[in-house]
Amino acid sequence: MRTLAGTFADYRARSFWLEQATAGYVESPALEGVVRADVLVIGGGLTGISAAYHVKLAEPSLRIVLLESEVTGYGASGRSVGFIVPLVSPSLSLATTRFGAQQAREARRYAERACAYLVETIERRRLDCNYEACDYLCVARTPTESKRAQQEVALARRLDIEGVEWLPARAVRDQIDSPTYVGALRESQAGLINPARLVREFKRIAIARGVEIYEHSPAINLQFDPTRSGRVIRAQTPRGAVESDRCVIATNAYSAQFAALRARQCPLHTYAVLTEPLTPAQLSSLGWQARQALSDARLLPHYYRLTSDNRLLVTGGNARYFPGNQTAINHDTQAFEDLAIFIDQTFPSLRGIAISQRWSWVVSATADLAPALGMLGNNPHIVYSLGNLEHNSALSHLNGRTLSDLLLERKTDLTDVFFVKRATIPLPPEPARAPLVNSVLSLLRARDTLDERQGLGNRAIRRA
Repeated sequence: MRTLAGTFADYRARSFWLEQATAGYVESPALEGVVRADVLVIGGGLTGISAAYHVKLAEPSLRIVLLESEVTGYGASGRSVGFIVPLVSPSLSLATTRFGAQQAREARRYAERACAYLVETIERRRLDCNYEACDYLCVARTPTESKRAQQEVALARRLDIEGVEWLPARAVRDQIDSPTYVGALRESQAGLINPARLVREFKRIAIARGVEIYEHSPAINLQFDPTRSGRVIRAQTPRGAVESDRCVIATNAYSAQFAALRARQCPLHTYAVLTEPLTPAQLSSLGWQARQALSDARLLPHYYRLTSDNRLLVTGGNARYFPGNQTAINHDTQAFEDLAIFIDQTFPSLRGIAISQRWSWVVSATADLAPALGMLGNNPHIVYSLGNLEHNSALSHLNGRTLSDLLLERKTDLTDVFFVKRATIPLPPEPARAPLVNSVLSLLRARDTLDERQGLGNRAIRRA
C-alpha cells in the first residue's frame, strides 16, 4: 500500500485547498442570542454565499444572515477538484435520456452561462482564487470509453452545441502522454481554481456588501410551515436563534437533516489524493504543458488536474453511501489506494510517487444525478438547492443567483430553467435506501472494472 507522506491526522477535517486558504483567514463569530433577519441562508458553501450575495445586490436594504455549521467552505466547496466546466449532469447522454433533447440543451446552456458568469465575476471582482483558463478533456482509455465519449461528441453536434470535438489517440498523447489514452472529448470553455479560496473570496465580498455570516453555528432546529407564507421561520443554533420571513436552504449533501428534503437526494462520499510537487523532469515526462482539466469516460469518472505548484490531484473514480445518510468525514483506505493505483496506471513515469495528502467529502446526488432547485411546498419564502455533484464550481455560483431570483419572486430566464421547481424522483427511506443506492454503485463499479480488465489503452492505440 502506498505510503502517505506527512501526518495523516493533519488532514482529517481539511483539504489541501483549505490548508492553502487558511493563512490569514479570520473566522466569523458564532451566533449569540436571537437575531431578526429578512432573509436567512443556511449553508456557507459557494451556493449559500452566492445566494446571500446576490440577494443583497438585488435588495440592499434587506438584512441577510447566513449560518454555517463549521467554517466557510468546510464541505464540498472547499474540497472538490476545482473545475470550471460546462457540465450540469455527468453527461449529455444521461440528461437527454432522462429529460429529452430540448431540456438537455437547456441544461448545457445554463452550464455555459455559469462558466462565463463565474469567470467574469472572478476577473471583475479580482477574486484571489488561482484561476487559470484551460481546455477540458474527457479522455477515453478503453474501446467502451472511446465509444461513449464519441457518442457524446455526436450528440453535442445534434443538439447544436459548439466547441465540442473528438481528438484521436495521437492528438491526445501529444498533449498529455499516457499509454492508456485512446482518444478524448475536448472542450475549450474551462478553467481551474482553488475552490476554498474562491468561496472565501465570495465571503469577503458578501460581508463587504453587508451580509452577516456566523460560523460554528449549525441550524440544529429549523421550524417552518411549508404550506404557509409569512413569519414562520426560526432556526435554532447552540447559542442563539434566527427569526426570518424568508429562508434559503443551501446545504446540498447535508440536506437530509431537513425531513422535507430527505427523499430528494442522498449524500455520496467521494475521495481525493494529492501527490508531492512534480519535479521538472516528471512534469516533462507527461507533456502536460497546457494544464488541462481532465476526467475519464468511466461510469464513475475520475477527475484530475495539476495544482498551481504542480501537484497531481486525483478525485472520484468511486463513491460510497453509508446507511442513515451519514455525512461525517470518512476515510476509506481502499478508496485512497485505488486512486494511487490509478496514478500508477495512467502515468507510469510517476509510479510510486509520494501521496502528500488525502481527504474526502460528500456530494449531493438526486436519483437522476441532476440538480434540483425549488420551493418547499407552496411557500415561495423557503427555497432550496441540492443535487450538485460539485464537479463544476461555476454551477454552485450560478445556482446561488438563481435562488436569489426565486426567493425574491422574480421570474427570470434562470428561474425558467427546467430543473428549477422540478419534481424529483423520491429515494426510499432507510432501511431500503442503503441497499438500493449501494447496489447501483456496485453495478457501476463492476461495469467499469470489467471494461478495464479487457485492456487499458494499448490495443485501441494500435488501431487509432
